Amino acid sequence: MLSIGQIFSDIQLARREIKNIRQESLKQKANLNLELTKIKSLISEKEDHNKIIKYEEKEKIDERFLMIPIGHIKSCFNHKNGIPRQPSLCPTAKGTLTIQKSVFTNPEHSLIGLEEFSHIWILFLFHENGDRSNVKAKIHPPRLNGASVGVFSTRSPHRPSAIGLSLIKLDRIEGSTLHLSGLDLLNGTPVLDIKPYIPAYDVPYVPQSNVLGQLDSDRPDLKNECEGSSHANNVEEVATEDSTTLSKQINNDHCNVATYLKNLPGHLNVTFTNRALDDLVLITAKDNCVYSYSEAKEVISEVLRNDPRSVYRKQKCSDRLYYFSINILHVTCWFDDNIAEVLRVKFEYEVIQ
Repeated sequence: MLSIGQIFSDIQLARREIKNIRQESLKQKANLNLELTKIKSLISEKEDHNKIIKYEEKEKIDERFLMIPIGHIKSCFNHKNGIPRQPSLCPTAKGTLTIQKSVFTNPEHSLIGLEEFSHIWILFLFHENGDRSNVKAKIHPPRLNGASVGVFSTRSPHRPSAIGLSLIKLDRIEGSTLHLSGLDLLNGTPVLDIKPYIPAYDVPYVPQSNVLGQLDSDRPDLKNECEGSSHANNVEEVATEDSTTLSKQINNDHCNVATYLKNLPGHLNVTFTNRALDDLVLITAKDNCVYSYSEAKEVISEVLRNDPRSVYRKQKCSDRLYYFSINILHVTCWFDDNIAEVLRVKFEYEVIQ
């Protein structure tokens, strides 16, 4: 049996061993942290290097495919609600586009000759699409009432590359500013390019020989009359007129579109409450209103008769009030079957306050 002194001596020895183990453990831990720090530093340097490479590659790509806005749209639509889904649905919707001096030293020179065209194509960016990292391959166009199709078979703004295209009426040009109508663009929209609309190129073409061949087969009376009549010039004029008309018809017949687009949607009946009409009288009587009474009523009607609501809004929120702004007018309305009723009209700044 061990004595108390022997047991005490063993305990002291055990304490010294534990202390040595603890010190060695702390030493090894310090060495491990040092090594981890070195490893993290190396990884960080590698990541930074990769980032630099990727950034340089991105810069090279951006230089090759650089898109600089030539200007920004000043539109009567300050919010997404109420914007027509297609151009020309709201002919009264006005706006302007001024070519930036940062693009050209003399921006007005870039518009010389464009005044001869009545319509222009505008290529622009959907700059307020939100998160573009979650673009879906299939979407639900409003005309299909919930059915889905591929995004590239639609004109949806939610696309991998948020580029839009609108055919807009060119009213006039003043210096470097284009005055436009029939707009379907949000205020502040960046414009990438403008091109003149040329029916001879922008409308699908059918060779004239095919047109005349079909004319001969469809109208043998014209052909026989041309061959046997002494009034050949007159008949030739008739044939030319008929061939032109037929050419337009054939152009349309040879252009296929999705079935759901062949029948245009019916317009809603737009009505105004007495209170809304009184609002319009008061608003249009003020000096800072850009519309006359009839213009204000017409532009509101143009927006609503084409039903600007989304499919979700129609199906899930059909009984709720709908708000939209056009220029300085803030409109409150609601929908019932095929009727859109305007309840109130105020100045936009009154609503914000």
